[in-house]
Amino acid sequence: MKVMMPCHCGHRLDYEYDDEVEITPEIYSDIIHGNYMSVVCEKCGITLKPEYPVMFTYSLKSTQMKIFWIPELQRDSFLRGNSQFNYKKTDRFVIGFMELTEKLKIFETGLDDIVVEGVKYYILSKIENENNIENEILIYFNGLEENNLIFHIHGLKENNVGILNINKDFYDLTSEKIKDLINEEPFKSFLTPPYVSILKIYREYTDNIPTDNPPKK
Repeated sequence: MKVMMPCHCGHRLDYEYDDEVEITPEIYSDIIHGNYMSVVCEKCGITLKPEYPVMFTYSLKSTQMKIFWIPELQRDSFLRGNSQFNYKKTDRFVIGFMELTEKLKIFETGLDDIVVEGVKYYILSKIENENNIENEILIYFNGLEENNLIFHIHGLKENNVGILNINKDFYDLTSEKIKDLINEEPFKSFLTPPYVSILKIYREYTDNIPTDNPPKK
C-alpha cells in the first residue's frame, strides 16, 4: 500500500508497505531488532518508525498462524470498538510494536502465549500486593535462557526497566492451572483469542473487545 507519511520536520514522504507479509527469517530479524518499517527522511535524515496495519503469516513447524498487527495509536479506539480494519479472520492480533515483538519471541521459543499471559497475571498480582505503585506496570516476555523465562518490567521505577527471571517450572505449573481456570474470570477475559493480553483487564475498556471475527468495513 502507498501512503503519504509526515516527518517531524514537516516533509511528507511517499511510503509503500505490504499489508500482507509472510514472516521470513529476515523479516523476523528486522522485527526483533526494531528495524521493521524503518524509513529515513530524505530531507532531514531522521529515521522514522511508522506503524501501519499488517496481516502477518507466521509458520510454526507444521502449522501457520495469522497475526494481525494494529498500530499503537489505534489501541484505545480499536479496543473500544471505535476503529475498523479490513482484514481476514486472524488467530491473534497484537497492538503496537512491543506486543508484536513479544508474541514472535514467545512462539519462536515454543511457548504458549496463553500460558505466558497467565504467568504475567501472577507476576503483576504479586507486584500490586507488595508495592504501592500508582503508575501502570507493563511486562513483556523477552526470551528463554536455559530454564528461565526472562521478563522485562516497565513502570516500577521511572526510566528504568526491571528484569525478572521466572523458572520454567512455574510456567509448567501455570499451564496446568490454566486448563481449569481458562473458562473462569478473570482469566477468561484476557486469555480468550484473538487478543490474548493481560492489558484487557489492567486497562479500562468497554465490552467491545473482539473475541472471534474483528469488525470489517
